[in-house]
Amino acid sequence: MKAIRKSQTHLDANLDTDVAWARRKESINGALKMFRQVLDAVQRHAEWVETHHDISAVQLWALWELVQAPGMRVVDLSRTMAIPRPSTESLLVGLLERGLVRRQENQVAAGPEHFFATADGQHLAEASPQHAQNVLKAAMAHLPEATLGEMTHALSALVEHLPMRKESAARQPLTEILRPEGAWSIPAKTGTRPR
Repeated sequence: MKAIRKSQTHLDANLDTDVAWARRKESINGALKMFRQVLDAVQRHAEWVETHHDISAVQLWALWELVQAPGMRVVDLSRTMAIPRPSTESLLVGLLERGLVRRQENQVAAGPEHFFATADGQHLAEASPQHAQNVLKAAMAHLPEATLGEMTHALSALVEHLPMRKESAARQPLTEILRPEGAWSIPAKTGTRPR
């Protein structure tokens, strides 16, 4: 990969070239430091949840979503968490096996099941409200709409310049990307896959 030359960048025309280049490098370093803080916060959050609740941060997030909107289908939870359906199914299987979630068949017609947090699951989700939701999503929810739009636009431009990006990573939980062994999920057993 070639290094970016000074002539390839867009520098502030109102400044001396050396000053403009120094400010640009300072801005890049500042952004790198903030990205590191974001990833560190996600990692620390995941470790805190695992230590205090003996489940993964993603499982706790799924429980929190089910407490907020009881009766979600797999597709609803998948959409809400912005993760693929197979990952959502694995999450639900793990939560079902631990007795933190229950499923209810569709009473009207043969259709998808609906999922609810059990009393234990609800207690767990409500025990640490500041840790229950995805830490990054919760932080973004505090941003003004204009700031969120600017951030999305800027990150979109950044992603376009990433040489080794993988489109499917956009729907993976950050904890899975940071720890690719997938410790947050329990593989689905035959016959227990949610519909």
